[in-house]
Amino acid sequence: MQRQAGSGDLTFLDGYLFRVMVQILKSEGVDESGLYNYYRARVEEVGFALSHYDRMLVDYVQAHFDRESRRIVHAGTGLGTLPSALAVTGYTVAALEQDAGRIRAAGQVHAALAEAWPAAAERYQLIGDAFPTALDGTPWLAPATVLIFTNCVTTWPDAQRARIMASLKTCGDVILDTRLFGEMRDTPEERQAFVGQLEAQGFTATPIAESPPDAFYHHLKPAHAVP
Repeated sequence: MQRQAGSGDLTFLDGYLFRVMVQILKSEGVDESGLYNYYRARVEEVGFALSHYDRMLVDYVQAHFDRESRRIVHAGTGLGTLPSALAVTGYTVAALEQDAGRIRAAGQVHAALAEAWPAAAERYQLIGDAFPTALDGTPWLAPATVLIFTNCVTTWPDAQRARIMASLKTCGDVILDTRLFGEMRDTPEERQAFVGQLEAQGFTATPIAESPPDAFYHHLKPAHAVP
C-alpha cells in the first residue's frame, strides 16, 4: 500500500522545485528557458513552485481517486509541477506538453525530481507531444484514467479541439477549469454556456467548491456513469 503524502512532503517538494525553477530562470532567461512570463511571475512574484490550483487539485484527487486503480493524465502540463506533486503522493501520472521550450524545462524539473524522489519520478511519465494524439491507442485513454486540464487557454485548431473533446468520453473522470479550457471565458454567462455545451454532449459537470477564487474547476463524468 502506497502511503499518503502529508502537507510536509508537499511543502518540501514546493521549496525544492522552486529552487530548480529559480536556477533555470537565472541560467537561461525568461524565453530561452521555456518558463516565459507565466512561470517567471510564479518565481519572481508568487514565490512558490506549486500554484494554489496545484495544491487544490492534489487534495481533490487524493480525496476522490484510489492510487492503486486510477491513473492521472495532465494535458498541457507546463513545467510539470502538478504531476510531480501527484507522483510524490503515490499516483501514476502521464503529463503532456507540446511547447518545445516548456518540455525542455519540464525535463529539468523531472530530472530534479528523480534525484530526490526516484520512486515518484518512475511513476511520472513526461511526454513531449500534443494531447490526445500522443496517447491514441494506449491504456492512458481508458475509464481508469482521470484526465486533468489546468491552464489551457490557448485556442486549439478545430481539428485538435474535436480530438480533445472526443477524448473526454474515453476517460472515467475529467477535471477542467471552465474559464481556461481552450479559450478564455471571463464572464459567468460564458462559463455557464460552456457547461451547457458539455451537458449537451452527455456529461455531468459538478463545480469543485475548493477552486481558488480566480478558477472555476468542474468534475466531469459521462452521464451514463453517474448512478
